[in-house]
Amino acid sequence: MELDSNIPNSPKPGDTFFVRMNNGSIHAAEILETRAVDGTDQQEYFVHYLNFDHRNDQWISENRLSGNASHEQMEITNEQLNDSTNSLTSRKRARLKRRLNDDSIDFSHESSFETVDQNTRKDYKPNVKYIEKIWIGQYEIDCWYHSPFPDEYGKQRLLYICEHCMKYMRLKTTYCRHLAECPLRRAPGIEIYRDSKIGCAIYEIDGAQNKLYCQNLCLLARLFLESKVICFNVSEFLFYVLMEYNDNNQTERFIGYFSKEKDSAFGYNLSCLLCLPPYQRKGYGKLLIQFSYELSKLENAVGGPEKPVSDLGHKAYLSYWTWALLNVLKEKPEIEVDELSAITSISTENCMETLSSYGFIKYWRQGQFVCASRKCIEARLQELHAKKFLIVNSQLINWQPRVKGKAGRQNKIFTF
Repeated sequence: MELDSNIPNSPKPGDTFFVRMNNGSIHAAEILETRAVDGTDQQEYFVHYLNFDHRNDQWISENRLSGNASHEQMEITNEQLNDSTNSLTSRKRARLKRRLNDDSIDFSHESSFETVDQNTRKDYKPNVKYIEKIWIGQYEIDCWYHSPFPDEYGKQRLLYICEHCMKYMRLKTTYCRHLAECPLRRAPGIEIYRDSKIGCAIYEIDGAQNKLYCQNLCLLARLFLESKVICFNVSEFLFYVLMEYNDNNQTERFIGYFSKEKDSAFGYNLSCLLCLPPYQRKGYGKLLIQFSYELSKLENAVGGPEKPVSDLGHKAYLSYWTWALLNVLKEKPEIEVDELSAITSISTENCMETLSSYGFIKYWRQGQFVCASRKCIEARLQELHAKKFLIVNSQLINWQPRVKGKAGRQNKIFTF
């Protein structure tokens, strides 16, 4: 496809262009915002690539604009995108369709803010990511989404964040001075888990008692999560912060966290889950998911994640649900689904969803049955064990439950 090389003198928000992406390919993108490059008369453009997840939105220079995208050309690129998915399996096509549909959802959470100066937020653009990178701990990390930091901080290209108290700063000199003076060397709150075998600890933090810390934690999470992050109204939530440590270093490093409502009307045992990008694909996300279910077991409750679940989150949950359910089926060949749910604290809905995804659901006459051969169970478990999987040692949890849960419904499960 030949592109129009004529660029208007002043591209503006709302205009659609073909843009050269980081991988060299050209794709239609909409300009969401513009800004001047520091110390020059040049402009930068914040673009959203059509039919791509918003985590790919980025600031680009004018030389990345390849030309106006007409309506006909955009239809061609959309047809090419559809053609490229024809060779995918139906499951992968469905997953891609879900990700493309995510772009049309408004994830603005301004209605949940507790105290916000509306005068300072009147020019705030909810879909524009001004903070491109953060420096936290020993890592400089590319940000994925926008986060509603105050204006003087929210317009910084690089923001410095203390991984112990979560204070955010604009200048490196301020950051270095703060690190020398910060009284914290671990997360605030109560330590409820410490595993020297994998070198991690988990702290329970009450949003009502450590309000500023939890608000800053949510602002950090919002840079990497597009939905379900309530940044200011944190009093009704508990936060479980995962820290990494080693015997030779007394300073603990922030890995991630999950939050949960103190009293969820829908029985959710997890509201928001964050694992910083440098620690992803190392098993920490599944460790936090498993820990949320271990707390549900102590509460004698059945729960699950707050909906909607992101595509990456659903993948992690499906992996954990599979591991937890098959480990029970391996030891108990004949079990009812409500008992399986009670043992694992996984809701019957999520149990059925997981087993269905592996073809273990069979329909006969007017009922549905779960049929899983021991051979299939062993094969699936071997696949999971080949991946990085950190296991929570339930004997090391020092925590008392607050509320009781509800029982699930009955379904039969058989193995042969």
